[in-house]
Amino acid sequence: MSNILYNIKKDIGLITGKLVLKALNMTNKSGTALPGNIALKIHKEILKDIRKSADTIILITGTNGKTTSNNLTNHILRDENIVLSNLKGANMIQGIVSSYIKDTKDHYDYGVFEVDEGSMPRVIKDLKPDYILVTNFFRDQLDRYGEIEEIVDEVRKSIKQVPTATLILNADDPYVNTYTKLENEVVKYSVKSDDLEGNNLCLKNCPLCGSKLDYKTYNYGNLGEYECTKCLFSNGKRDYIVQKHIKKENKQEITLKAYDNPINITFPYIGTYNTYNVCGVYALCDTLNIKPQIIEKQMANFHFSLGRMEDMTYNNKTIKIVLTKNPIGLSESIKLISNDNQKKSILQILNDNPADGQDTSWIWDGDMTIKNQDTILNYYCSGIRAEEMALRVKYTEVSEDKIIINDDFKNAIDTAIEDDVDILYVLPTYTAIFKTRDYIEKITKGD
Repeated sequence: MSNILYNIKKDIGLITGKLVLKALNMTNKSGTALPGNIALKIHKEILKDIRKSADTIILITGTNGKTTSNNLTNHILRDENIVLSNLKGANMIQGIVSSYIKDTKDHYDYGVFEVDEGSMPRVIKDLKPDYILVTNFFRDQLDRYGEIEEIVDEVRKSIKQVPTATLILNADDPYVNTYTKLENEVVKYSVKSDDLEGNNLCLKNCPLCGSKLDYKTYNYGNLGEYECTKCLFSNGKRDYIVQKHIKKENKQEITLKAYDNPINITFPYIGTYNTYNVCGVYALCDTLNIKPQIIEKQMANFHFSLGRMEDMTYNNKTIKIVLTKNPIGLSESIKLISNDNQKKSILQILNDNPADGQDTSWIWDGDMTIKNQDTILNYYCSGIRAEEMALRVKYTEVSEDKIIINDDFKNAIDTAIEDDVDILYVLPTYTAIFKTRDYIEKITKGD
C-alpha cells in the first residue's frame, strides 16, 4: 500500500470515528467501543499508528485488576507526561482505538492500555509493547475463554512475539509466574501473607509438571507462597514485596520493599486485591524510573469512579459499589462484607449477557459465607438472573425473610437505598456496572 493511500485511509478512519463519537456523545453515550470499531473497518492498521505515536507502550492484562491498575498507572504517569489510555474498561481492540479517536495527538510519552486476555495476540502483534504487566489468572467466563490453562497459554504465545518487552509479573500466581521461563526480562512482585488457613484455593497442581503444589501461606484464590513437591517451582526471588498492609477506615497503609528499599504508601481503597494492584503498579512505574515521591503522592490522591470499590453517600449512609464478575471477585467481595460490622443491606445484580458470560455457574464456585449475618437487614437479588442469585444466597443460610427478589435493577436500587442502614453494598456484574453506577449517582446528586 502506498503512503498516500495509507494516509488517506488513516484520515478517513479517524474522521469517521470522531463523527461517530460526537453523535454518541450528543445522545449521552460514552462511545468507548463503536467509534473504534468503525474506524478499524476503514483502516485496519490503526493500532500501528498508535505505536508510532507513543514513545513507550505498556499493556496490562489478567483476569482481575486490569482496570484499576490501568487507571492508577495513568494517574501516576500523567503527573509529568502525555499519556494515551483506555480508562473506562473497554479493553478489546476497538476500545483501545476509541481512546485514540477521543484523544488524537501526534505524540505521546506513553500509551497505557488494559487488554482483554483474548485480545492479546492481535494487540501485541500491532502495538509491540515495551512493558507488559500481568496481574493474575482466575476462572472467568468459561463459555468465552475456556479453562484457565487455555488463556494462560494464549497469553504466553502472544508474549513470545515481543521477546524484548519487560514483564512485570505477579509471582504469587503460579500461572503468571510460569512466564519467567520466557526469554523476556522479568520483574516480579508479591504480597506477603501470614494466612495459614484461607479458603477458595483453586489450583492444586503445579502448572509446569502437574505434581502437587504445596502452599505455605496464601492470600486468596491461587495467590500465595507455594512450591512444587517435584520440580520445586516456586515464587522465587521477588523484586517488590508488600511486607504489611493495614486497613485504616477506608484506606490502607502499605509497607513494601523495592529491591530491599522500604517504601510507605497510603492508598485510599481497601482490600487485598487492591494491595496487589498497588504493588504491581509500583513495580511498573519504578521500573520506568518514575520518581518514588511522584508514585507515592499520586497513589495517595488516586480517585477511581468506575464501580470498583467506589463510595457514594445518600441520606447519611454509604453506598459502596463493587464490580463482581467471577468466583474470586465474588469471594473477596463477600469477605469484605463479612469483615464490616456496620448495619448493612446488600444488593446483588446478576446478568448473563454475552459480555458477562452466559454460564452463571460461577456464583456457586465463590465462597459466599457471611460471618456477621445479624448485621444484614435485607439481601436484594436483581438483574436478569435474579432468581438464581436468590437461590445461591439462600444456600449461604441467609434468613429467607431477608432475601428480596426484584429483577428490575432500578426499582431494586430505589428500594434498597432507603433502608435504615449504615452502608448499602451493591455488587453488579459487568454489564450492570455502568448503568447501576450512573443511576445511583443520579439519585445521590438529586437529579
